[in-house]
Amino acid sequence: MSDFRKQVRDHYDAQSLPAEKLEAILARGREAAVEGEKTVEFPATKKRSWARYAAAIAAAIVLALGGTWWMKRDVGEVSLAALPPRVIEFFAKAPNLHEAIQDKTELRNWLISQGAPADIKIPTSLQTLQSAACSVVDVQGRKAYLSCYVREKNSAGGVELIHLLVARSEDFYDQPRGREVVVKEEDGWSFASWTEGDTIYTLATAAPKEKLEPFRPQAGLPVEKQRHLSGLEAAVSGMAALAR
Repeated sequence: MSDFRKQVRDHYDAQSLPAEKLEAILARGREAAVEGEKTVEFPATKKRSWARYAAAIAAAIVLALGGTWWMKRDVGEVSLAALPPRVIEFFAKAPNLHEAIQDKTELRNWLISQGAPADIKIPTSLQTLQSAACSVVDVQGRKAYLSCYVREKNSAGGVELIHLLVARSEDFYDQPRGREVVVKEEDGWSFASWTEGDTIYTLATAAPKEKLEPFRPQAGLPVEKQRHLSGLEAAVSGMAALAR
């Protein structure tokens, strides 16, 4: 095994978790997936006939189901909140990963061949990073298409990784809307998610959220605009350097 492949494997091995903690993470994921489906308690009232009481309950159920259908009519049945605990679980169990594909065009084509949306983009911030692995992650029956990159070398001579997960927006609900970038931390991991067109993008790393900052889009700017902005920033930096 090459030194690089050993460094990558050591990184994944370091993500393993005790069974008790892993089960707690999965339990939170299951709770997140059904968040919002709560029992509504009616206030105490004067005694009514059973028929009227049953009719009121039936009406409430119909309204609740109708409201749920209306909110989810154009999206999938799995909450995007289920993705972070699933990613943590995936890497905690020594995943079986496809070997790294360094050419980013070939990597994108491989992800599409596995079922990823045809219009996916690998963000510019990841294009220059060394690829580490790729795979497909099952999230409660829906697919997230994974590619991994070397974020930095650590002091022990190993590598720290950043992961990109791409999914179809039709497969998940509770997804970011418009140009919103949602950042969250969970059990030592950080996640940043945004939506472009019909595709959901999520960056993940087993580190504080500050480690995602150089790689995630700025709020309100899609990936293509980020590419344009990066070019402008590079030009401005170059002109500033010449002026000094």
